[in-house]
Amino acid sequence: MALVSDVDAVHAHILKLPAPFEPLISIAATGRVPTTGWTHVRLMQRYYIVPPKDGFWDFDLIGDEPTGIVGQVVLPVSAHAIEHKPSWCVGIRVHARNNHIEAKLTDKAVELAGIASKTLAPATVIVQRHLGSYDDSFQPTGRVKFDPLPHVEMKKLRHDLTLIVTGPDEARIRSCIEEAIAAGLLAAIVAALATLGAALPAAIAAFLARLEGCLGQSFNARIENQSHWEYWWT
Repeated sequence: MALVSDVDAVHAHILKLPAPFEPLISIAATGRVPTTGWTHVRLMQRYYIVPPKDGFWDFDLIGDEPTGIVGQVVLPVSAHAIEHKPSWCVGIRVHARNNHIEAKLTDKAVELAGIASKTLAPATVIVQRHLGSYDDSFQPTGRVKFDPLPHVEMKKLRHDLTLIVTGPDEARIRSCIEEAIAAGLLAAIVAALATLGAALPAAIAAFLARLEGCLGQSFNARIENQSHWEYWWT
């Protein structure tokens, strides 16, 4: 593997997930390689014993170099990664062989907020879609009734995940949602809900990232976690 020649652009923004999941960072970078035949272009994170003082998380834009005969032509490449956000991280720095580019997380948030205030109001369409439900926090309430045998009251916390997309074009919103569903990303969320495993945050992040890539910056997509207690007697 080797660094690509140059990095041309870096985009990094926070993916806000429903509680109790921590936010993730979606990172995208474009660059150039000097020949044909490069494969598996990707972003490789750097690890720290002590977090960097400037708060920028470093990544290398790398790929597998070609073998055999290649064409001597400069070609564009791109890579995307989703990572858990460290508390100290304020931005992303991507390195290539000849240069590096930084992207501040707060800059993207401010940019999106500015676009939203100008383009989403007052002509804003809101599309909602229920994605799935799951239960956790099973526990007794402390109440017991006799009928005539003793019965213990139990409770569980029901979570309903709802996709909410706002933007100026309802047809485009629904088209992009269907595209994400066709790609199997909704199925991944449903499968993760069934197991309550570590795959759920990544599945949610991948679904949102696909929507954002399809919709563009004049739209906003989020997933809300609405929860309530449900009770029953044993």
